[in-house]
Amino acid sequence: MSVLLAASLAANVALAVTAPSKVVSFDDAIGLSAASPDVQGARRAVEKKHEMTSRISSMTENPQIYLQPGMRLLPAENKGWEVQGSVMQSWNLAGLASARKNAASVEAAELSAEARALALSRRLGAARAWIDLWAAQRTLEVARREAALGGDFARLVDKALAASAATKADAADARAYHAEARLVVIGAEGEVFERGLELSRALAAGAEPVAAGGDLPSPALPARATWPGAVRRASALPSVQKKALAAEAERARDAEERAARGTVLSLGVAVQRDSPGGFVAYGALGLTLPTFNRGERERSVTAARAAQLEGDKQREAADAAADLAMALHEVEHTQEVLDALQNEILPALDEGLAARVRIFEGGEGTILEVVQARRNAAAARGRLERARAENAWAKVKVFLLLAAMDAGKAGEKAR
Repeated sequence: MSVLLAASLAANVALAVTAPSKVVSFDDAIGLSAASPDVQGARRAVEKKHEMTSRISSMTENPQIYLQPGMRLLPAENKGWEVQGSVMQSWNLAGLASARKNAASVEAAELSAEARALALSRRLGAARAWIDLWAAQRTLEVARREAALGGDFARLVDKALAASAATKADAADARAYHAEARLVVIGAEGEVFERGLELSRALAAGAEPVAAGGDLPSPALPARATWPGAVRRASALPSVQKKALAAEAERARDAEERAARGTVLSLGVAVQRDSPGGFVAYGALGLTLPTFNRGERERSVTAARAAQLEGDKQREAADAAADLAMALHEVEHTQEVLDALQNEILPALDEGLAARVRIFEGGEGTILEVVQARRNAAAARGRLERARAENAWAKVKVFLLLAAMDAGKAGEKAR
C-alpha cells in the first residue's frame, strides 16, 4: 500500500475542459485597454478641442453692416429714393481676445488630463482583471490536481478495504474528501468563468469570457529610498491634475466673462444718398463702458465652481498620496506573505503530509489525519498562487501610477 500511496501523492492529472476561444496575455490586455471605445473617444475629444481652439480669432466682434432704404416725399421737386448705409467694427479693450484663448487652452489641458485619468483607470482595471483571472486559473489547476489525487487516494483506500487493510470508515472519509475536492473544482471553474467575463468587460471585448495566457508581470520598481519622494509627487497623477485644471478652467472662464463686459470701442463709416443727387459721408464712434453690468450674474457661477474645485483638488491630492503610499506598502506586504507561504508554510505542510502518510501506513495514524493534512496542503497551494497574483498586482499598480506621474510631469512642462 505504501508504493500505491506514494504514487498517488506524485500524480499530476488534469481534467479536460473547454478553453475560451480567446487567450490574452498581460501585455495584450494593457494594449487593448487603450483601445477601448471610451478611451478613444476621450482622445478624439482632446484632438477636436485643440483643432477648434487653434481657429479662435483674435477679433472678438464681427463687423456690422446697416442698410436703410427710404424715400424723400417732400418737397415734391426732390421726391425720390434714398438710402443710408454704414459699417461698424468693435474692439474689446479689456483683453477679451487673450482671455478667450487662455480659457480655451486651459479647457483643452483639462480634457487631456481627463483622458489620461480615464486611460490610467482602464489600464489599472485591465491589469487587475487579468491578474485576478490568472490567479483563478492557477487555483483551478491546483484544485483539479488535488481532485485527481483525491480520486486516486479514494480508490487506493477502497482496495485497502478489500484487503482488510483499512476500515469502512476510512474508505468513507476518503470518498468524502474526493467529493469535497470535486466540489472545490466546480467552484473554481465558476470563478474562472466570472473572472474571464470581467476581463472581457474591462477590455470591451464582448460578452464571451477570455483566458489569461502567459506569465505574471514583474515590472521593475525604483529603489526603496525613492518611495517617500514619489508619494510627495503624487499630485502629478492625472486624477489630481484633472481637478487642478478644472479649477483653473473655471477661473479662466471667469476672467473671460469679466473681459467680455469690459470697455468696447466701436468705429464705423456711414454713407447717405441725399436726393436728388447728393451723397453725404459720416464717421461713427462708439464706446461701451462697464458702468453697471460687469457680468456678476454669470461670474458668480464660475467663481463659486472654482472655489469648490480648489477644495476638491486638495482632497484629491491627499487621497492620491495616501493611495500611492498604500500601494507601495502592499508591494512589501505581499512579498512578505509570498515568501512565508513559498519558503515556510507550504514546505512544512508537504513535509507534514508525507509524515502523516508514513504514520498511517505504519498503522499508527488515522485516515482523517491524512485527509486533513492533504486539505491543508491543497489550501496552501491555492493561497500561494493567489499570493503570487497579489504581489504582481501590487507591483503593477505602483509601476502604472509612477509612469502616469512621469507623464503628468512631462505634460506640465509642455504647457
